[in-house]
Amino acid sequence: MILGIDFGASTTDAVLFRGKKVLKRASSDRKLGSTRALEHFLKRKGLASKEIKQVALTGGKSALFKGKVLDLKPVHVNEINAIGFGGAFLAGKKRCLVVSMGTGTCIVCFDREKASHVAGTSLGGGTIVGLSKRLVGEDNPKSLETLASKGSTKGINLTVEEIVGKGIGIIPGKASASYFAKSGKASRADLALAVQNMVAETNAVIAGLAAKSSKQKSLVFVGKAASYPAVRAAIKRVLGYYGFAATFPKRGEFATAAGAACFSVKGEPKSLNKK
Repeated sequence: MILGIDFGASTTDAVLFRGKKVLKRASSDRKLGSTRALEHFLKRKGLASKEIKQVALTGGKSALFKGKVLDLKPVHVNEINAIGFGGAFLAGKKRCLVVSMGTGTCIVCFDREKASHVAGTSLGGGTIVGLSKRLVGEDNPKSLETLASKGSTKGINLTVEEIVGKGIGIIPGKASASYFAKSGKASRADLALAVQNMVAETNAVIAGLAAKSSKQKSLVFVGKAASYPAVRAAIKRVLGYYGFAATFPKRGEFATAAGAACFSVKGEPKSLNKK
């Protein structure tokens, strides 16, 4: 078995593999800054099996763990490789653009066993949670999902049609032209939806342009921010303007941890990516 762990800015994610199968997965929103804290988390979540042959670490804080983890010397995997291999593995792709929407957003081109950094934005889950806390007094992701499902952006965002009277170029009139440009009254639900739309639509535009420049046809969205229903709907809508479709693989929030495990095994990634 192989254990992949991603130390993100907001959470720590772990995925346990046996061959090509994900056995278990778990997340922690606590700061696991020591080996002792990490091992306690893994044992508590049932991810500390004696059958584990390799531990792969990725993410910004993985450099803190220089010693052994679960009595094994860990393999440190570059985050770009982890994102590329993880997104491609979960989506079953040989070639794709992986858009990892974590605290911020990182866009990686994956092309037959090679991952390369294409672009990124500072808009992600951290933006959704932090800005929503300031605007609506809520930072719980599930509560924000519920709020957004009841909201509307008609009283908050200006549309293209409201500015020029119709669509322009490939952009339809109903598309957002300016976020938060209207100063009228808005409910908490409206504001929650507007924040999620802003993050989703901006990243969708950047991803569409990145896909064209890297000649990729498949766009795979992973990360916790990409699991919000309103975010997914906005991404699909905006990518449609550019003639692209989005793939949201199952367990996408664990893509980077899964990718660390995939990349760490010599020769294994090729057999994991069948399509």
